[in-house]
Amino acid sequence: MRVTYQHANIAAGNESTLLRCTAADGTHACVLIDSGEGVDLDSLLADDEYLNAILLTHPHIDHYRTLAKNVRHNAPIYTADATATVLEQTLPEATKDNDLGDISDAVAALEPIDDWTAILNGLEIRPVAAGHTPGGAGFLIRFRDETATGPLHGRQHILVSGDFTTRPCAGFPGLATSYPFDIDCLLLNVATNNSYVTALNESLETTLEHAYAGSRVVVAASSLTGVHYAALLGHCTTTLEREVPITLVGQAAKLYDALEYAVPGVESTTVFDRTDEVLTDGGITIAGPDAPTTGSTRRLLRAIADNPAAAFVQLATDDGGSLSDTRCTTRSFPLSNHPHSETLTDVVREIAPKEVVVKHTSGSGLKQFQRRFDRCFTWGTNDTDIHCLYEDGEWLVPDWIPESTASRIRSRQWEATQDRSLEFDASLTHCRRVPVDLEGEGVDLESLDETFSREMEDPYASPPETDDSGGTETERNAVSQEERSFETEVLDRLAALETTLEQSEETVPARVLSDGANDQFLHLLESVDVDAGDVVEVTIKIETDDD
Repeated sequence: MRVTYQHANIAAGNESTLLRCTAADGTHACVLIDSGEGVDLDSLLADDEYLNAILLTHPHIDHYRTLAKNVRHNAPIYTADATATVLEQTLPEATKDNDLGDISDAVAALEPIDDWTAILNGLEIRPVAAGHTPGGAGFLIRFRDETATGPLHGRQHILVSGDFTTRPCAGFPGLATSYPFDIDCLLLNVATNNSYVTALNESLETTLEHAYAGSRVVVAASSLTGVHYAALLGHCTTTLEREVPITLVGQAAKLYDALEYAVPGVESTTVFDRTDEVLTDGGITIAGPDAPTTGSTRRLLRAIADNPAAAFVQLATDDGGSLSDTRCTTRSFPLSNHPHSETLTDVVREIAPKEVVVKHTSGSGLKQFQRRFDRCFTWGTNDTDIHCLYEDGEWLVPDWIPESTASRIRSRQWEATQDRSLEFDASLTHCRRVPVDLEGEGVDLESLDETFSREMEDPYASPPETDDSGGTETERNAVSQEERSFETEVLDRLAALETTLEQSEETVPARVLSDGANDQFLHLLESVDVDAGDVVEVTIKIETDDD
């Protein structure tokens, strides 16, 4: 077997790869891994080459933007079950703002798989859970080469990580680092985010803080991030025993329903006529997109923008920027779910492959990885050439590595093999949803519990009676800052906010124009200097007619 790789969009995201596998009898297979921005199979395939399969790791548009345009030769699009489910919902929606080609071709070619599937005789693929996003998967590729020697009779394995986390995501397991066989080659996506866990916990605390204070909270996120966030929020509030209503709307609600989630406290509303149908005091409404310029997010932000007691929380894939012309509280958190940079080193050390092909970066980013992993051969190529990984029963050394360096790497590889014991009884992970593990996903439950699980207490109430050992009267009546409840802290903040607002008092008569069945309207009988949208305090004093 001869195996080569070629970067399919090095000038764009560099997440897409064309693998070519040629058996000893001349049988040839071309496999495209992801189909992101700028992938053009017409320019990649030779006249005598045919596409055998597309492996789609997860349903983020930067990985499927050219998918429909590259379907050809009756090649199936292999995905995990959940990814196929999501794509059937998202592809039609994505065409509204993107030129994706004839998506009916892509939908028809979708073929979800859960176990080993043959591409050609002696070449098989299988998805494995990879975290990152609900339904995200990597792929194992295995082939047999009778010319190779070794305990497994020439069977070789390639692991395609795709975008991954070792953390689970909304109940879908993360990428495993232990397998019941050697991983000979790792195609590693190296996109990282060192601040994800911090941003996640800060956003959860901010969102819950405002909801528990009775505010209307709108969370703006992409559809899959919205599903992920709703799952975490729902399980957090259940664990804290302080549930709040959580409503998913629009596309996020469709995906939540399609993936058959049933998270405590979470409701889905795919379509709403009025914003007050999905906004509640003390409730959290999750909508998309993550930018407040279109869709449900725009409608909901406009509904709360002039309410200083409301909150708008933006979960952006990058720097969300600042919002202006709003009186509500606004916060933005860059929440791109990628691993910490140190995790890359850990994954390579634990998997201990012979070869690593660096993906999802380019230019200087590729070069820095050529020396990072010192116990394997690293292919950090910044070109569109066809590079041979395996031939004549051997995994090859990149031609720019001198023999002296190659000898040192081989020695370290041998040491790494000795340090690692194969778990022959280990089972391969399936990309199926399991119960949500909050701590495993990076949620700091201890901090949230300390902040939100304290019982409501009145800091000004008289202390309970105690005996002589209960301390002095001053000690019994003192209210420390640590004892103050979260609710009291929030009320103090609101009171401080109110004192900063320009206020005036004026008493004017008014006539009630409607009863209390629904909305109530008052007609002011004297002129008052107020503007539309102003929030005023009304004191009701009913004057009866004695006649």
